[in-house]
Amino acid sequence: MGTGMNIGADIGKSADPTAVIAVECYRPERLSPREPWPEVRHRIRWIERVPLGTDYPRVVDKIASIAETAQANGWGNVAIVLDSTGVGEPVKDMLRRRTSISLRAITFTGAEKATKVGPYDWNVPKRDLVCALEVVMQTRRVECVPDCPLQQDLNAELSTFDFSISDRGHASFEASSGNHDDLVLALALAVYWGERPDVGAAYVEFVRQRTAGREIHPDWR
Repeated sequence: MGTGMNIGADIGKSADPTAVIAVECYRPERLSPREPWPEVRHRIRWIERVPLGTDYPRVVDKIASIAETAQANGWGNVAIVLDSTGVGEPVKDMLRRRTSISLRAITFTGAEKATKVGPYDWNVPKRDLVCALEVVMQTRRVECVPDCPLQQDLNAELSTFDFSISDRGHASFEASSGNHDDLVLALALAVYWGERPDVGAAYVEFVRQRTAGREIHPDWR
């Protein structure tokens, strides 16, 4: 099947750097015409952190250059999937002026379902993004090329990222105290977009596994 590339970009706040992760999204070939198509897989090809204190124009240039390099290298359809929550809004506007690469802006909400609020803008429960990543990890559908930088940093974040559901069914997803989650969220943005339109089933599967007492493993390798 054809390939594409989703560039997940989590815009840094006061204590977290901006994280950019380039993820190839592909569907393997069937072994025979009688078999169903395999599920979509996600291959991490590049991980980068933009240092704290970098001004927004330089952040925009970095995100755009990563996406444009992916397109120039023939990675099929390339899309920037941006966290436009809060400070991400001006970054979104600058990116649209800076590059012609497709841009999908996602604002995190506490709503029950994702809604499209503009031609390329969505309000999405943070729960949906993280559950999509969790299910993909659980089913071993995310991998990383051997020479990708910052693999250990990502793995460390995944191991400390807290997935929890209260007795009332309220979902909570965040880094444990004193840890970062910028790389996890950048990866979740890319995976979420690659999983659409099936992402709605991810939360149901997440709850089913937790209800059954099944452990969720952070090791995505």
